[in-house]
Amino acid sequence: MSAGSKPKTVAIRTLVEFAAKSGSLDRRFTPAPSGQEGIEGHQKVSAKRHQDYQAELSLSITYGDITFRGRADGYDPQRHCIEEIKTFYGDVERIPANHRELHWAQAKCYGWLYCAQHGCEEINLTLIYFELADEQEYPLEETWSADELKQYFEQLAEQYCAWQDQLSLRQQQLHHWLEQLQFPYGTMHPAQRVMAEAVYKAAATGRVVMAEAPTGTGKTLAALFPTLKAMPRTPVDKIFYLTAKTTAKQLALDNIELIASDKTHPVPLRALELTAQEKSCLEPDKKCRGDSCPYALDFYSKLAAARQAACAIPLLDKQALNQLAAQFTICPFYLGMEMARWVDIVVADVNYYFDGTPLLLGLTIEFEWKPCLLVDESHNLIERGRSMYSAELDRARLLSAKKIAPEPIKKSLEKINKAWLSLLKGIPATADNYMRLALLPEKLGMALEEFTNRYIEFLQQNPDHPIQDSPAQDCFFAALNYQRIVEIFDEDFCVDMQAIGTKAEILTLRNLVPARHLAARLNFAHCACYFSATLHPAHYYQTLLGLPDDSVHVKVPSPFHKQQLSVNIANHLSTRFRDRAAAIKPLCDIVYQQLQQTPGNALVFFSSYEFLQQTETYLRAQLGETGIELVVQSRYMSEQDREIFIEQFNRQDNLLGLAVLGGAFSEGIDLAGDALKGAFIATLGLPQINPINEHLRTIMQDKFGQGYDFTYTYPGIQKVIQAAGRVIRTTSDNGYVWLLDQRFNQAAIKSLLPEWWF
Repeated sequence: MSAGSKPKTVAIRTLVEFAAKSGSLDRRFTPAPSGQEGIEGHQKVSAKRHQDYQAELSLSITYGDITFRGRADGYDPQRHCIEEIKTFYGDVERIPANHRELHWAQAKCYGWLYCAQHGCEEINLTLIYFELADEQEYPLEETWSADELKQYFEQLAEQYCAWQDQLSLRQQQLHHWLEQLQFPYGTMHPAQRVMAEAVYKAAATGRVVMAEAPTGTGKTLAALFPTLKAMPRTPVDKIFYLTAKTTAKQLALDNIELIASDKTHPVPLRALELTAQEKSCLEPDKKCRGDSCPYALDFYSKLAAARQAACAIPLLDKQALNQLAAQFTICPFYLGMEMARWVDIVVADVNYYFDGTPLLLGLTIEFEWKPCLLVDESHNLIERGRSMYSAELDRARLLSAKKIAPEPIKKSLEKINKAWLSLLKGIPATADNYMRLALLPEKLGMALEEFTNRYIEFLQQNPDHPIQDSPAQDCFFAALNYQRIVEIFDEDFCVDMQAIGTKAEILTLRNLVPARHLAARLNFAHCACYFSATLHPAHYYQTLLGLPDDSVHVKVPSPFHKQQLSVNIANHLSTRFRDRAAAIKPLCDIVYQQLQQTPGNALVFFSSYEFLQQTETYLRAQLGETGIELVVQSRYMSEQDREIFIEQFNRQDNLLGLAVLGGAFSEGIDLAGDALKGAFIATLGLPQINPINEHLRTIMQDKFGQGYDFTYTYPGIQKVIQAAGRVIRTTSDNGYVWLLDQRFNQAAIKSLLPEWWF
């Protein structure tokens, strides 16, 4: 179902969640049965019924031009009774009133559907709460006339149909608008056209395209514009613009605003920015529930009006959502999550589609959308994928939790610690305090499962206990994630332990090859474009990102020429770890001489903070009388600090920035014109040689025959190209790049650098 197309069928559950939800947000962790536990609970209830009992009764009715359908959990003909079964843990009295109202809404809808199909004048409805631990039923029974149920159902259906009529009209307007839509700059430059044509063909054929396009090509516009143009003529009904770095989101939003900048007609396009909860929260010191936060109070009661207002705003970015939050006193984060259902473009972090149980993938499956994924700076998705499909247990956190946990939880945490100590006894001491384990630790896994069970039982009996704001809850979620990864653990993973013998050991189920899991999620999309300045060599990215064999690889020609960028290699300089102390003076001399020769802002990229700090001291002394101001990246910069760092380059022309390669300032930032004249890159960017990377190298060699390149060379040079790409952003820019290491002259390394440089 697209953002505005009228669905032919709608689930009763979807109807009641849209039109019958009320009350406040309550984001306390409340133990709930898993899907499998719920199914088993339903089966146990049904098994107690007599042989005439009808379980899983399919019902449907057409209202307007929508068919509403669903399955009632059961019908007892002897009692002429529809049963709605809800499984739960704990005390039935603690089930919130607004949850019960929603459950009754579902039962009443099924009641009307049964009456309509069978011509009944009244029917009995029973809401059965089934407690899974003691297998006790708590039935609530009511009798309703068909007329009352009809009136109730039609009130909900009318709201839903009116909303869908509004969306359907907007989509008709959208398709007409898209047919007339012109490229914002009149004509595309040739490089953009190559990429745009490939993206349009991917939408038309349901394929995946890898677009390797130099930084400054206008990749964002070359991805968004053709996908929008394809929407009226292809199955594409949603665009998910996914980024791995926060800085890239703003570029996407700016381009959407540019495309939709029609001042003469109302713009029917709707776009949404999803921002992480911790960055969206307006009351970070309050709990996310109605009795603590005013934005959570009566959230669902305020939602209809806020949703209607939000639907009139073309670009729902963070600022727009905050304005709606102020207007309706409603949580901007959860309003954004709700609006993801109703917009055409969602701009979000990659985890909203590729993580374990992500929002956008869940909605895609539920509504059978046909999205196009636009994965920006997709070279980052390899490491992000590994992170998303890994799990980590921290013993220091476990010991902290054990100190403050109540007795029932303390015992299960103690069992985890004993299993951990037992595991440590079998691990020999190593020089680097690191060990890879041959097998998953079975006893530790059993102790973790017992802990999560005890924790759930404890919260069922003590739902308001302060343990929810303690390290014990952190341990609980870490244990759940560990159990999730155990379920998918195979030869693409390893298990290792770091900091052995420190009482702060970290046990990791580490994903090494994310391809299979990324591919499983990609399969639900209609088409995709993975784009970046660094997708060379293509087979490396295609292999590790899990892209299909028939993926189209497009190498976009650079709009820039070598006269724009002076590329210099320091032939006699080594920035290898062992040579760094000796490299500092000649490195600083090159920087000093270049700044004297070409005044203007520049950035120096280092392999580590240590190397940066060692060089900073020397540079400060050398540049003391020149009027050049040093600005330095620190380890713990906030997002606001990073914005201030970048903004200085747009205001001043005498700055030398010191930054770490691969960090916030080496990609995803736009410093066109005189904002940045040059970049010095004092490293090949190769990942650190350590036991983890050395094991990864072995796996890459065994699987793909290119262990060193897959582990070190390709990821390193990718960072170099990204950092150098900050210098030339438009066809009128001029600047320089210094590659401060003699290894850049090696043929194998040079072949990985952009052709247009040389």
